[in-house]
Amino acid sequence: MAREIDPEAIQEYKTLIQEQLDHLDTIIPRLKKGEVLGRLPAFGQLDASAGARTNYETFHSTTWDNLQNLRVSLSGMMETLQDSADQSDESDDAVIADMNSYESELGG
Repeated sequence: MAREIDPEAIQEYKTLIQEQLDHLDTIIPRLKKGEVLGRLPAFGQLDASAGARTNYETFHSTTWDNLQNLRVSLSGMMETLQDSADQSDESDDAVIADMNSYESELGG
């Protein structure tokens, strides 16, 4: 049985992914050094301050890496969906050409 690709479903999913990418594009700049979420809080001079600072730096770095990886993954999904849609269109065109060829052979 042949698989069918629904172009409307692909477009809806691409729209959803693009919305997520757009949202990430508003968050990621805020985490850059010097921006609102990119500044290290003042932890003070207490004994626990060094540990808190290290934990915060690790958390910030991990969050940054995860957001960047998510962005790459979502971009890859967009490319894959577009490739699937393009291949589906090419396949449909080939089937139409084959059907027209068969019809002309049968009729003539």
